[in-house]
Amino acid sequence: MIKFFRHIRQRMLKENRFSRYFLYAIGEIVLVVIGILIALQVNDWNEQQANRAREVKYLTGLKADFAVDRNNLTDFIEDKERKATSAWLLLNSPPPKTAVEIQRLDSLSWNVNLWKTFVPSTKTLDELIGSGNLSFITNDSIKSMMLDVVQQYEDLDVHTAHMRREYDMYLYDRTVFLKEQFTFTDWENFLATNTVSFRVDASEARLAILEQQWTTLLQDLAYRNGLKLAMLNNQLMHQRSGETIHEIERTIALIEQEIKETE
Repeated sequence: MIKFFRHIRQRMLKENRFSRYFLYAIGEIVLVVIGILIALQVNDWNEQQANRAREVKYLTGLKADFAVDRNNLTDFIEDKERKATSAWLLLNSPPPKTAVEIQRLDSLSWNVNLWKTFVPSTKTLDELIGSGNLSFITNDSIKSMMLDVVQQYEDLDVHTAHMRREYDMYLYDRTVFLKEQFTFTDWENFLATNTVSFRVDASEARLAILEQQWTTLLQDLAYRNGLKLAMLNNQLMHQRSGETIHEIERTIALIEQEIKETE
C-alpha cells in the first residue's frame, strides 16, 4: 500500500501536476491522521473494556465478601441476643437449691461467657486498597456505601474490645475466683471420646458447696454489675449489627445493579 501511494506521488511530480500533488498530499495526511485517531479510539475502547472487566471482577468479589459478612453478622446477632437474655436470667435468678438448678445456672453462665467475635471478610477490599486499584470502582455511590460499611466494622471492633475488658474484669475474673467451673462435666468421657457430656451425680456435701458458691456469686456486686454491662453491651451490639446488615444489603443491591448494567 505504501509503495502504491509512493508511485502515485512520483508520477504526479514527473507530470508537474503540483496542485493535484498538493491536494493528494493533504488527503494522505488526513488519512494518516484518521487512521491514528481510529487506532487510538480502538485502543481506548479495548482499555475501557479491560478496565470494566476488572471492575466487574472486583465488584463480584466485594459482593461475595459482603454476603459472607451478612451471614456471619446474623449469627453474631443471635449470639448477642442469647447473651443479653442469659445475663438477664442470671441477674434475676434466686440461689439454687437442687442440682438441676445449678446446671441451669451453669448453662446460662456459659451462654454469657462464651466469647464470639465478628471477623469481616475483606479479602477483595484489601486487594483493592493494597494494589491501589480502588479507582477501578467507578460508581461513587458504591465506594461511599462500601467505606461506610467498613467504618461500621471498625466501630463494632472497638466496641467489642471495650466489652472484652469489662468481661475480663467483672465476669471472667469473678466467676473463676468464686465458683467451680465445668461443674458436672464428665471428664472421663471427654478424654475417651473427645465429646462433652454431663453427669449430675454429686454427693449432698458437694451439692451444698456448689449451691453456696452460686449464692455467693449471684450476690457479688462486681458480678452483678458485669451482668448488667453484658446486657447493655450485647443489646447495643445487637442493634448496631442489625444496622450494619441493613447497609450491607443496600450495598449488595447496588453492586448487583451495577454488574447487571454491564451484561
